[in-house]
Amino acid sequence: MSNEGYLEDAATRHQIYVQRYAGGNLKRVASFISKAIRTAKQRVSDGLSAYGTKRYITQMETLQGDLRGIYDDLKGRAQLDLGEFAEYEAEFNAKMLGKVVRVAVQLNVPSADLVSAAALADPMLLEARKGVQRISISGALDQFGTKKTAEIIGEIQIGSSLGETSQQISRRLNSIHQMQKDQASALVSTMTNHIASTARAEVMKQNDDILLGMRRVATLDSRTTLFCMSIDQTIIPLDGQKPPYHWRCRTTLIPVLKPEYAREIPGSTRPSVGPDGVEQVSSKTSYPEWLARQPVSFQKDVLGPARYELFSKGELPIDRFVDDNGKTLTLQQLREREPMAFERAGMN
Repeated sequence: MSNEGYLEDAATRHQIYVQRYAGGNLKRVASFISKAIRTAKQRVSDGLSAYGTKRYITQMETLQGDLRGIYDDLKGRAQLDLGEFAEYEAEFNAKMLGKVVRVAVQLNVPSADLVSAAALADPMLLEARKGVQRISISGALDQFGTKKTAEIIGEIQIGSSLGETSQQISRRLNSIHQMQKDQASALVSTMTNHIASTARAEVMKQNDDILLGMRRVATLDSRTTLFCMSIDQTIIPLDGQKPPYHWRCRTTLIPVLKPEYAREIPGSTRPSVGPDGVEQVSSKTSYPEWLARQPVSFQKDVLGPARYELFSKGELPIDRFVDDNGKTLTLQQLREREPMAFERAGMN
Protein backbone atom coordinates (compact mmCIF):
# COMPACT_ATOMS: atom_id res chain seq x y z
CA MET A 1 0.00 0.00 0.00
CA SER A 2 1.38 3.44 -0.87
CA ASN A 3 2.60 6.05 1.57
CA GLU A 4 0.34 8.53 -0.24
CA GLY A 5 -2.63 6.35 0.61
CA TYR A 6 -1.75 6.61 4.28
CA LEU A 7 -1.20 10.37 4.01
CA GLU A 8 -4.50 10.91 2.23
CA ASP A 9 -6.36 8.81 4.77
CA ALA A 10 -4.75 10.70 7.66
CA ALA A 11 -5.25 14.12 6.04
CA THR A 12 -8.93 13.62 5.20
CA ARG A 13 -9.67 12.32 8.68
CA HIS A 14 -7.76 15.21 10.20
CA GLN A 15 -9.77 17.63 8.07
CA ILE A 16 -12.81 16.61 10.11
CA TYR A 17 -10.94 17.79 13.21
CA VAL A 18 -10.08 21.05 11.43
CA GLN A 19 -13.76 21.66 10.70
CA ARG A 20 -14.68 20.87 14.30
CA TYR A 21 -12.07 23.31 15.51
CA ALA A 22 -13.60 25.93 13.22
CA GLY A 23 -16.98 25.20 14.81
CA GLY A 24 -15.58 25.81 18.28
CA ASN A 25 -13.86 28.99 17.13
CA LEU A 26 -17.12 30.17 15.58
CA LYS A 27 -18.78 30.05 19.00
CA ARG A 28 -16.18 32.46 20.32
CA VAL A 29 -16.59 34.75 17.32
CA ALA A 30 -20.39 34.60 17.63
CA SER A 31 -20.14 35.82 21.23
CA PHE A 32 -18.57 39.08 20.01
CA ILE A 33 -21.32 39.47 17.40
CA SER A 34 -23.97 38.96 20.08
CA LYS A 35 -22.23 41.56 22.25
CA ALA A 36 -22.29 44.07 19.38
CA ILE A 37 -26.02 43.50 18.81
CA ARG A 38 -26.77 43.77 22.55
CA THR A 39 -24.78 47.00 22.75
CA ALA A 40 -26.73 48.50 19.85
CA LYS A 41 -30.09 47.40 21.24
CA GLN A 42 -29.24 48.84 24.66
CA ARG A 43 -28.30 52.17 23.08
CA VAL A 44 -31.61 52.21 21.20
CA SER A 45 -33.51 51.25 24.34
CA ASP A 46 -31.85 54.07 26.30
CA GLY A 47 -33.37 56.48 23.81
CA LEU A 48 -32.31 58.20 20.61
CA SER A 49 -32.63 61.87 19.78
CA ALA A 50 -34.61 63.04 16.76
CA TYR A 51 -33.25 61.61 13.53
CA GLY A 52 -30.74 63.85 11.77
CA THR A 53 -30.13 66.18 14.69
CA LYS A 54 -26.63 66.97 15.92
CA ARG A 55 -27.25 65.00 19.12
CA TYR A 56 -28.46 61.97 17.12
CA ILE A 57 -25.37 62.09 14.91
CA THR A 58 -23.17 62.19 18.01
CA GLN A 59 -25.03 59.18 19.44
CA MET A 60 -24.44 57.22 16.21
CA GLU A 61 -20.76 58.15 16.14
CA THR A 62 -20.34 57.02 19.74
CA LEU A 63 -22.13 53.72 19.04
CA GLN A 64 -20.03 53.21 15.92
CA GLY A 65 -16.88 53.62 18.02
CA ASP A 66 -18.15 51.12 20.58
CA LEU A 67 -18.98 48.59 17.87
CA ARG A 68 -15.59 49.00 16.22
CA GLY A 69 -14.00 48.32 19.59
CA ILE A 70 -15.98 45.08 19.93
CA TYR A 71 -15.05 43.90 16.44
CA ASP A 72 -11.40 44.88 17.03
CA ASP A 73 -11.47 42.66 20.12
CA LEU A 74 -12.95 39.90 17.95
CA LYS A 75 -10.04 40.32 15.53
CA GLY A 76 -7.47 40.13 18.31
CA ARG A 77 -9.02 37.02 19.85
CA ALA A 78 -9.37 35.30 16.46
CA GLN A 79 -5.76 36.00 15.47
CA LEU A 80 -4.48 34.71 18.81
CA ASP A 81 -6.53 31.50 18.51
CA LEU A 82 -5.50 30.95 14.88
CA GLY A 83 -1.84 31.56 15.67
CA GLU A 84 -1.94 28.85 18.33
CA PHE A 85 -3.80 26.57 15.93
CA ALA A 86 -1.06 27.09 13.31
CA GLU A 87 1.55 25.86 15.77
CA TYR A 88 -0.49 22.75 16.50
CA GLU A 89 -1.03 22.07 12.81
CA ALA A 90 2.69 22.30 12.06
CA GLU A 91 3.44 19.77 14.78
CA PHE A 92 0.72 17.42 13.52
CA ASN A 93 1.90 17.60 9.92
CA ALA A 94 5.52 17.02 10.86
CA LYS A 95 4.48 13.87 12.75
CA MET A 96 2.32 12.72 9.84
CA LEU A 97 5.18 13.18 7.37
CA GLY A 98 7.54 11.39 9.76
CA LYS A 99 5.39 8.24 9.56
CA VAL A 100 5.90 7.79 5.83
CA VAL A 101 9.59 8.60 5.34
CA ARG A 102 12.38 6.11 5.74
CA VAL A 103 13.86 5.88 9.23
CA ALA A 104 17.18 7.30 8.08
CA VAL A 105 15.61 10.58 6.93
CA GLN A 106 15.94 13.50 9.37
CA LEU A 107 12.98 15.86 9.01
CA ASN A 108 13.23 19.62 9.37
CA VAL A 109 10.48 21.14 11.50
CA PRO A 110 9.80 24.89 11.18
CA SER A 111 9.69 26.95 14.36
CA ALA A 112 6.30 27.69 15.90
CA ASP A 113 6.85 31.44 15.47
CA LEU A 114 7.67 31.03 11.78
CA VAL A 115 4.56 28.95 11.09
CA SER A 116 2.27 31.26 13.04
CA ALA A 117 3.65 34.37 11.33
CA ALA A 118 3.40 32.84 7.86
CA ALA A 119 -0.13 31.57 8.43
CA LEU A 120 -1.38 34.98 9.55
CA ALA A 121 0.54 36.98 6.93
CA ASP A 122 0.13 34.88 3.77
CA PRO A 123 -2.86 36.15 1.76
CA MET A 124 -5.81 33.98 0.84
CA LEU A 125 -6.62 33.85 -2.89
CA LEU A 126 -10.35 33.22 -3.14
CA GLU A 127 -12.70 32.93 -6.08
CA ALA A 128 -14.97 35.99 -6.17
CA ARG A 129 -17.59 37.38 -8.53
CA LYS A 130 -15.13 39.76 -10.18
CA GLY A 131 -12.20 37.36 -10.32
CA VAL A 132 -9.82 36.35 -7.55
CA GLN A 133 -9.94 38.12 -4.21
CA ARG A 134 -6.57 38.51 -2.46
CA ILE A 135 -6.95 39.11 1.26
CA SER A 136 -5.04 38.38 4.45
CA ILE A 137 -6.62 37.10 7.64
CA SER A 138 -6.06 40.50 9.22
CA GLY A 139 -7.69 42.19 6.24
CA ALA A 140 -10.61 39.77 6.24
CA LEU A 141 -11.27 40.40 9.93
CA ASP A 142 -11.03 44.17 9.43
CA GLN A 143 -13.41 43.96 6.49
CA PHE A 144 -15.84 41.85 8.49
CA GLY A 145 -15.83 44.27 11.43
CA THR A 146 -16.30 47.32 9.21
CA LYS A 147 -19.20 45.79 7.28
CA LYS A 148 -20.97 44.43 10.36
CA THR A 149 -20.67 47.77 12.15
CA ALA A 150 -22.09 49.53 9.08
CA GLU A 151 -25.00 47.05 8.93
CA ILE A 152 -25.96 47.68 12.54
CA ILE A 153 -25.72 51.46 12.22
CA GLY A 154 -27.60 51.30 8.92
CA GLU A 155 -30.55 49.40 10.39
CA ILE A 156 -30.83 51.87 13.25
CA GLN A 157 -30.71 54.81 10.85
CA ILE A 158 -33.40 53.31 8.61
CA GLY A 159 -35.67 52.66 11.57
CA SER A 160 -35.05 56.13 12.99
CA SER A 161 -35.75 57.83 9.66
CA LEU A 162 -39.07 55.96 9.46
CA GLY A 163 -40.01 57.04 12.96
CA GLU A 164 -40.02 53.47 14.33
CA THR A 165 -40.17 52.74 18.04
CA SER A 166 -37.20 51.32 19.94
CA GLN A 167 -38.90 47.91 19.92
CA GLN A 168 -39.29 48.01 16.13
CA ILE A 169 -35.65 49.01 15.66
CA SER A 170 -34.60 46.19 18.01
CA ARG A 171 -36.48 43.74 15.80
CA ARG A 172 -34.48 45.06 12.86
CA LEU A 173 -31.30 44.28 14.78
CA ASN A 174 -32.60 40.79 15.59
CA SER A 175 -33.08 40.18 11.88
CA ILE A 176 -29.41 40.82 11.06
CA HIS A 177 -28.06 38.94 14.10
CA GLN A 178 -28.42 35.49 12.52
CA MET A 179 -27.21 36.78 9.16
CA GLN A 180 -24.01 38.05 10.76
CA LYS A 181 -23.44 34.71 12.50
CA ASP A 182 -23.95 32.86 9.20
CA GLN A 183 -21.42 35.13 7.50
CA ALA A 184 -19.03 34.63 10.40
CA SER A 185 -19.31 30.88 9.86
CA ALA A 186 -18.01 31.26 6.30
CA LEU A 187 -15.22 33.55 7.49
CA VAL A 188 -14.09 31.28 10.32
CA SER A 189 -14.16 28.05 8.30
CA THR A 190 -12.20 29.68 5.47
CA MET A 191 -9.59 31.19 7.79
CA THR A 192 -9.19 27.89 9.65
CA ASN A 193 -8.55 25.93 6.46
CA HIS A 194 -6.08 28.62 5.37
CA ILE A 195 -4.16 28.21 8.62
CA ALA A 196 -4.13 24.40 8.29
CA SER A 197 -2.97 24.57 4.65
CA THR A 198 -0.26 27.14 5.38
CA ALA A 199 1.09 25.15 8.33
CA ARG A 200 1.23 22.02 6.17
CA ALA A 201 2.89 23.92 3.32
CA GLU A 202 5.52 25.37 5.68
CA VAL A 203 6.43 21.88 6.90
CA MET A 204 6.75 20.74 3.29
CA LYS A 205 8.89 23.75 2.33
CA GLN A 206 11.31 22.87 5.14
CA ASN A 207 11.64 19.38 3.64
CA ASP A 208 11.55 20.22 -0.07
CA ASP A 209 14.63 18.08 -0.76
CA ILE A 210 12.63 14.86 -0.21
CA LEU A 211 9.39 15.96 -1.91
CA LEU A 212 8.12 16.08 -5.49
CA GLY A 213 5.22 18.40 -4.77
CA MET A 214 1.80 18.57 -3.10
CA ARG A 215 -1.33 16.60 -3.93
CA ARG A 216 -4.68 18.39 -3.62
CA VAL A 217 -7.44 16.37 -1.95
CA ALA A 218 -11.07 17.50 -2.14
CA THR A 219 -13.98 16.29 -0.01
CA LEU A 220 -16.10 13.54 -1.55
CA ASP A 221 -19.63 14.77 -0.89
CA SER A 222 -22.40 16.82 -2.51
CA ARG A 223 -21.20 20.19 -1.16
CA THR A 224 -17.87 20.30 -2.99
CA THR A 225 -17.58 23.01 -5.64
CA LEU A 226 -16.98 22.28 -9.31
CA PHE A 227 -13.48 23.70 -9.09
CA CYS A 228 -12.48 21.52 -6.15
CA MET A 229 -14.07 18.50 -7.84
CA SER A 230 -11.89 19.18 -10.88
CA ILE A 231 -8.57 19.50 -9.01
CA ASP A 232 -8.99 16.51 -6.71
CA GLN A 233 -5.86 14.28 -6.81
CA THR A 234 -3.86 16.75 -8.93
CA ILE A 235 -0.23 17.46 -8.01
CA ILE A 236 1.13 21.01 -7.80
CA PRO A 237 4.61 22.41 -7.00
CA LEU A 238 5.50 23.24 -3.40
CA ASP A 239 5.13 26.93 -4.22
CA GLY A 240 1.77 26.39 -5.92
CA GLN A 241 -1.43 28.04 -4.78
CA LYS A 242 -2.74 26.26 -1.71
CA PRO A 243 -6.31 26.05 -0.36
CA PRO A 244 -8.67 27.64 0.43
CA TYR A 245 -9.69 28.44 -3.15
CA HIS A 246 -13.06 29.93 -2.24
CA TRP A 247 -15.12 30.76 0.83
CA ARG A 248 -15.88 27.64 2.92
CA CYS A 249 -13.32 25.63 0.92
CA ARG A 250 -12.47 22.27 2.54
CA THR A 251 -9.80 21.04 0.12
CA THR A 252 -6.55 19.99 1.77
CA LEU A 253 -2.99 19.05 0.76
CA ILE A 254 -0.73 16.05 1.23
CA PRO A 255 3.01 15.82 0.47
CA VAL A 256 4.22 13.75 -2.48
CA LEU A 257 7.48 12.05 -1.54
CA LYS A 258 10.32 11.19 -3.86
CA PRO A 259 10.34 7.37 -4.19
CA GLU A 260 13.76 6.93 -2.59
CA TYR A 261 12.60 8.54 0.67
CA ALA A 262 9.21 6.85 0.99
CA ARG A 263 8.25 3.69 2.86
CA GLU A 264 5.14 1.60 2.45
CA ILE A 265 2.31 2.00 4.96
CA PRO A 266 -0.69 -0.38 5.25
CA GLY A 267 -4.19 1.01 4.82
CA SER A 268 -5.37 3.30 2.03
CA THR A 269 -8.92 4.64 2.02
CA ARG A 270 -10.72 7.97 2.08
CA PRO A 271 -14.22 8.74 3.35
CA SER A 272 -17.07 9.78 1.07
CA VAL A 273 -20.65 10.86 1.72
CA GLY A 274 -23.05 9.77 -1.00
CA PRO A 275 -26.82 9.19 -1.07
CA ASP A 276 -26.42 6.13 1.17
CA GLY A 277 -24.32 7.89 3.80
CA VAL A 278 -20.64 7.54 4.71
CA GLU A 279 -18.60 5.02 2.75
CA GLN A 280 -14.86 4.31 2.58
CA VAL A 281 -13.42 4.25 -0.94
CA SER A 282 -9.91 3.74 -2.32
CA SER A 283 -7.61 6.68 -1.64
CA LYS A 284 -6.77 6.70 -5.36
CA THR A 285 -10.39 7.51 -6.27
CA SER A 286 -10.75 11.00 -7.71
CA TYR A 287 -13.91 13.07 -7.32
CA PRO A 288 -15.00 12.62 -10.99
CA GLU A 289 -14.50 8.85 -10.71
CA TRP A 290 -16.45 8.74 -7.46
CA LEU A 291 -19.27 10.90 -8.83
CA ALA A 292 -19.57 8.74 -11.97
CA ARG A 293 -20.35 5.73 -9.72
CA GLN A 294 -23.16 7.51 -7.86
CA PRO A 295 -26.88 7.20 -8.78
CA VAL A 296 -28.20 9.48 -11.51
CA SER A 297 -30.38 11.41 -9.06
CA PHE A 298 -27.34 12.23 -6.92
CA GLN A 299 -25.29 13.31 -9.94
CA LYS A 300 -28.11 15.64 -11.03
CA ASP A 301 -28.34 17.15 -7.54
CA VAL A 302 -24.60 17.82 -7.49
CA LEU A 303 -24.13 19.08 -11.05
CA GLY A 304 -27.57 20.33 -11.98
CA PRO A 305 -29.62 18.85 -14.88
CA ALA A 306 -27.75 20.52 -17.75
CA ARG A 307 -24.24 19.84 -16.50
CA TYR A 308 -25.27 16.28 -15.65
CA GLU A 309 -26.19 15.76 -19.32
CA LEU A 310 -22.86 17.22 -20.43
CA PHE A 311 -20.93 15.09 -17.92
CA SER A 312 -22.74 11.80 -18.54
CA LYS A 313 -23.78 11.98 -22.19
CA GLY A 314 -21.63 14.76 -23.55
CA GLU A 315 -18.46 13.15 -22.13
CA LEU A 316 -17.34 16.54 -20.80
CA PRO A 317 -14.82 16.22 -17.92
CA ILE A 318 -15.61 18.19 -14.76
CA ASP A 319 -12.46 20.27 -15.10
CA ARG A 320 -13.95 21.81 -18.27
CA PHE A 321 -16.80 23.30 -16.23
CA VAL A 322 -14.44 25.92 -14.76
CA ASP A 323 -11.99 28.41 -16.26
CA ASP A 324 -8.28 28.72 -15.49
CA ASN A 325 -9.04 30.89 -12.45
CA GLY A 326 -11.44 28.34 -10.96
CA LYS A 327 -14.56 30.33 -11.83
CA THR A 328 -17.59 28.26 -12.85
CA LEU A 329 -18.47 28.79 -16.50
CA THR A 330 -22.06 29.59 -17.44
CA LEU A 331 -23.91 27.24 -19.77
CA GLN A 332 -23.60 29.83 -22.56
CA GLN A 333 -19.84 30.02 -22.05
CA LEU A 334 -19.66 26.22 -22.06
CA ARG A 335 -21.69 26.08 -25.28
CA GLU A 336 -19.21 28.44 -26.96
CA ARG A 337 -16.20 26.48 -25.70
CA GLU A 338 -17.50 22.91 -25.98
CA PRO A 339 -20.01 22.71 -28.86
CA MET A 340 -19.28 19.03 -29.50
CA ALA A 341 -20.20 18.10 -25.93
CA PHE A 342 -23.57 19.80 -26.36
CA GLU A 343 -24.06 17.92 -29.62
CA ARG A 344 -23.20 14.55 -28.02
CA ALA A 345 -25.59 15.31 -25.15
CA GLY A 346 -28.38 16.23 -27.59
CA MET A 347 -28.59 19.77 -26.24
CA ASN A 348 -28.36 21.76 -29.48
